[in-house]
Amino acid sequence: MPSQWPSVLSSLADSADAALASFFVMKENDLKFVGTPAANELIAAYVQLGQPQLNSRIPARMAIELPGFFVDDDLFTREEMDKDPFYRDFLRPRGFGWVAGNFIRPPSGPVGSVSVERRFDRGPFDAKAVDLLNAFEPHLSRASLMAMRLGFERVRSAIETLHALGLPAGAISESGKTVIVNEEFETLAPHLFRSSLARLRISDERADKLFVDALSQLTAAQTAAIASIAIPGGPELPPVIVHVLPIAGAAHDIFAAASAIVILMPIGQSAAPSAGVLQGLFDLTPAEARITKSLMMGHSLSKLAGSLRLSPHTIRSQLKSVLQKTGVNRQQELIALLSGKHLPLIGE
Repeated sequence: MPSQWPSVLSSLADSADAALASFFVMKENDLKFVGTPAANELIAAYVQLGQPQLNSRIPARMAIELPGFFVDDDLFTREEMDKDPFYRDFLRPRGFGWVAGNFIRPPSGPVGSVSVERRFDRGPFDAKAVDLLNAFEPHLSRASLMAMRLGFERVRSAIETLHALGLPAGAISESGKTVIVNEEFETLAPHLFRSSLARLRISDERADKLFVDALSQLTAAQTAAIASIAIPGGPELPPVIVHVLPIAGAAHDIFAAASAIVILMPIGQSAAPSAGVLQGLFDLTPAEARITKSLMMGHSLSKLAGSLRLSPHTIRSQLKSVLQKTGVNRQQELIALLSGKHLPLIGE
């Protein structure tokens, strides 16, 4: 469980007479970490510097391919450490400067690294402390591998469940890369997405901008919410709603296999969706869904204002919100989208 790692790392630090410990995972050229409270404070201070290249330990560690924990003296001479800005200007002024670390390289998946840091006045890790840490390494490797496999199995199970319901679905990473998709998703994908190695890229430019906005929210655990994005229909395909559902806790779980589930929901062309369907598909409020349904039935804004006993300003404000949520700019485009008519791309 991700919530147990801080206590495990705290016990590891205590056993080696260290002040803090952290576990880093390299995912898509981005470092994810979990640590003890003291480690989180030190890492936060480092991030605030805005100098990611300052940490000279990272490239030095990457050059070491041997198993087991290594220490500062394996990376640099004492003279090099005295002159190195990372040690001299960042670590030592904060009372730190001695590390023992390793790399965990699973058969597949991201590489992990455990770092245990001592306060400078305690002196470097000796051979006895390194031997003790090496005794824990097989257990740390197994635990991290099990966490990665468990994360993937949870995602796979969710996608299979959606397959059983007949819903096209796939799991994506924070950057929008697909992790796993079901058969229904594979069938629809060529009609909706452009070929791209970097991430899922929606062919419709308006929809893709909204998709990029949704991806940017996946790392913000406090603000991430379900995003519903409309893709206009074409000659061979009705309009489709792309739902981006953040996976709970993924932003904080360094072993999460995916960050969101993407569900594709085609809109039937035989009749306009009900207000309830509109509300669910686009995350509209009941009032917004009612207005949208009325517009599709041919009612004017002035007639709506009169029948609902609302001011024209309120009706226009609610319509503006509907347009933002559906990703279109005008009332006519909204009606065309939900009735299955083709909308021109930007620049057409």
